[in-house]
Amino acid sequence: MTTKPLTTPDKGNARTEAALKRLRTAMSDMETDIAANKGIYPYNYGRVTQSELCRRADVKKATLQNPLHKDSTRVEIMAWLDALNANLTQTRDSTRERVTAVADDLAAEVERLTHANQTLLRQLKAAELLVAQLQQEKAQLRT
Repeated sequence: MTTKPLTTPDKGNARTEAALKRLRTAMSDMETDIAANKGIYPYNYGRVTQSELCRRADVKKATLQNPLHKDSTRVEIMAWLDALNANLTQTRDSTRERVTAVADDLAAEVERLTHANQTLLRQLKAAELLVAQLQQEKAQLRT
């Protein structure tokens, strides 16, 4: 999911521009967190809400209710949240189940990697024995 650029209100107020930039950054950061955590938002019990976005952006939620943002920025944020939340589980129990499933997958991956590592270590040991044997043969041939 890519962060949509928020509509810039007609007024070019520096505070408004700074708030929009912080909101865009927070949206991008939240998407990155979700991608890095296998589709689970790691904060706020896995819930992505307008309040959570405002908290991450350090923007008061009431700001989105003023006339300057109510019909532009807030509408775009709500659309972004709807699209993002369609792919996320929202309850604590379902988040816990999803986290458990990811942990189980990771445990299986660790086991697979452990077996692969053991196989490689056996192959390395066999190769080292072969190298030692060949070096011995080389030394015998030189004498």
